Amino acid sequence: MLFTLAAITSIAVPTPRPGWFLCDAVDAPVAALVGAVANDRTAITIVPRGTGAPVTRTYTVGTLDAGMSQLHYPLTLSGKPAGDLHYVQPAVLADPAAARTPTFTSVTLGARTLRCRWTANTLFLGLDARRSFQITREGPGLVYRSFDAARRGVVTTGAGFGQSNRATLAIAGGTRDRVRGAVRFRFANAGYGYTVLVPDRGPATVRVTHGQRTIQTEPLLGYTLAAR
Repeated sequence: MLFTLAAITSIAVPTPRPGWFLCDAVDAPVAALVGAVANDRTAITIVPRGTGAPVTRTYTVGTLDAGMSQLHYPLTLSGKPAGDLHYVQPAVLADPAAARTPTFTSVTLGARTLRCRWTANTLFLGLDARRSFQITREGPGLVYRSFDAARRGVVTTGAGFGQSNRATLAIAGGTRDRVRGAVRFRFANAGYGYTVLVPDRGPATVRVTHGQRTIQTEPLLGYTLAAR
């Protein structure tokens, strides 16, 4: 059985494909983009942040090993044990409805385990080669955070099994709307504008403006967008 939430994950490398979840590691400059499972197989792309090229391998997802709240999906590669995907039931949270994105807490590939960024009430999580971008609902408002993989701080813990790092940039007071076949988040800070655009088709982008001038537009390698 595959556990999913009402969230959309999309991966853009090496070719566009549906995703299962993103593991944005909080303890290493690496991300794992875990593709949707088809015929018990998933393509997992490892993205070294800042250096090196993404590497994709296709794994077989084995029979779920389920405990009370801790669930493990074993992985094999060419018929040999190759890792594990660790999922936690949202029911362990004080407010299970706060689990808006897939509740995977780690990815183990070979001898390496990556601890995945996860925060309650996340509406969006995306990443490029150097940074991660997260939008959360906190009270009545939205908060935008970016994380520079080269400037990771200590790992912090949150509600239930939440884990993250101190953000490189945090901006409150954003908006969410829909425009031209896309979900759009907008934030403003000290004369700069930050727009996250998630189209129905194609990669999501993060655009930074100053006044009327676009400073940077970055297509994302993968993202997860919560349905609510």
